[in-house]
Amino acid sequence: MDHLSYKGFIDEVKQRLDHFSKEELKTLVLEWAAVEAPSKRQDFLNKLGNDRQGKMSLMNIEALLNEIEAFAEDVDEGVYVEGYGWDPDILDERDFGDESWAQEMDGFFLEARNLLREGQSEIAEKIYRKLFDILEMGEEPGHLPGDLDPSNMLEVDLREHVALFLRAVYINADSEERPDLLYESIQEYQYLVSPSIKLIDVKDALDTTLPDFNGFLVNWIEFLKEKPSAHISELLREAIFLQGGIPAISEFARAYANKFPGAYMDWITALEMEGDTEAILQAATEGLSIIPSHYEVRAEVAEKLATIGEERGDHLLKLRGLRESFYSKPSMKYLLDLYILAEEEGCFDEIRDGAEKRMKELKKKGSTNDYVYRDPERKLSSIDEGVFIQALLLGGRYEQVFEMCKGEGPLGWSSSAHPKPIMLIFLMDVLSKDGKYSSVLHDQWTYAVNRGYYSGQGTNVDKYIEIMNRVKSTIHLTEEQEDFYLEWCKKETGRRVDAIVSNQYRGSYDKAAKMLVAMAETLANRGNKQDGLGFIEKYRGKYSRYSAFRREITNAVRVAEL
Repeated sequence: MDHLSYKGFIDEVKQRLDHFSKEELKTLVLEWAAVEAPSKRQDFLNKLGNDRQGKMSLMNIEALLNEIEAFAEDVDEGVYVEGYGWDPDILDERDFGDESWAQEMDGFFLEARNLLREGQSEIAEKIYRKLFDILEMGEEPGHLPGDLDPSNMLEVDLREHVALFLRAVYINADSEERPDLLYESIQEYQYLVSPSIKLIDVKDALDTTLPDFNGFLVNWIEFLKEKPSAHISELLREAIFLQGGIPAISEFARAYANKFPGAYMDWITALEMEGDTEAILQAATEGLSIIPSHYEVRAEVAEKLATIGEERGDHLLKLRGLRESFYSKPSMKYLLDLYILAEEEGCFDEIRDGAEKRMKELKKKGSTNDYVYRDPERKLSSIDEGVFIQALLLGGRYEQVFEMCKGEGPLGWSSSAHPKPIMLIFLMDVLSKDGKYSSVLHDQWTYAVNRGYYSGQGTNVDKYIEIMNRVKSTIHLTEEQEDFYLEWCKKETGRRVDAIVSNQYRGSYDKAAKMLVAMAETLANRGNKQDGLGFIEKYRGKYSRYSAFRREITNAVRVAEL
């Protein structure tokens, strides 16, 4: 289930309570009491006490403020910290000590929320600012022991409390100053949470309405339009939608497709909530025609065509969506789905030629995204060299990739832009002729395809192999060509092993060993198992004093079952 806002949670609770009679509610509370842990029984009784119904007295507020001030002084003076050192669990250094500060801060956050609920918004704002300042102390050593990010130590939802703080700012501000003060506060504290807080988070942080919200929206929109587009795009688009719903955001999207292209995705997302597939198709089609073709965001819009095409079994619509997505944002994800579908539809050569033409256009333009961090919504289309190399190989252009390997060294293979790892594994696979010794070879495919990409961005290797098998089926090497490529593979594997082991790059010993054994598998698959084992022994003997490397060889050989 998605994260519920406070308002959403309370509304759901109220709705469910409406279905209970007085006796049923009494029975429900008694059932909860029966299973309460002994240590929590007094807390349970306190929740049922009448003394918690009243507002906090001025005396109690003063006492709370004093407690927080004393807590801040203790943190500033390092009272909770006992030492600083290496933590083997997180592989980094951190503060060690009394981590009970987190429970204390949790309590203060909850008190601030209670004060806001009771109408004490000025005090709540003051407390929140103080607590955020204390959390900021934890960014430097010697203050808040525990996790490197102090907010991870808290039980409360920090995002919800930032929204509550902004709600207090909103309530406390005069109507004329409200847009400016709220914007300043969002900018000041947005670093505490990700993604950034939006107005809907502030609105739904409690189940009561914000005063003069409709009037504020008018002023808020005018205020945001005067700010740089990169800083306010999400806030402005959200405000437009909150003010006028789908009609307003669709009109805004059409009027500002060049400046705020993300509005088309807002429009489509709203239509998805209503389940209006035909309207989504129309909005996405319109967006593709009006959003500048060199904007990456256009790929997200095109992806909706592909999704609808998949749902309807309309392969031509899906193909169009994937082609447009790849055009605006060339990625391995789009490439694989595009090539697989193109093969099924019998138009592979046409799609491949179009994709390669687009990538070459982008390579010629070079990088033009210097401003991307200032305005990510208008990020321009660009091509990753690794994607270009993979696309050539998947398109059957292996000779071009082989030419790209000339002059490239045996190190730096972790970069997706280095052509040798993928070329080497490709040739080993082709020369292996689908032999039975391919365990390590398949593992090296996974490494070669996914290197250089962060977790979660990796390529679907099964889809990759599906396309690659088609490519392999079209390759018919002469005996002379096979001998040439085989010698090249052996030479490059040896250079790779020598470069890693002789320089004692211990963290890469496993990579060298696996590449060595993959080469041995290739030889074995060609009927030369003894040559393969001899190839391994050559380097095992050459580096006989490198016990760590020899262990990696043994592990890889065990996997290969040679």
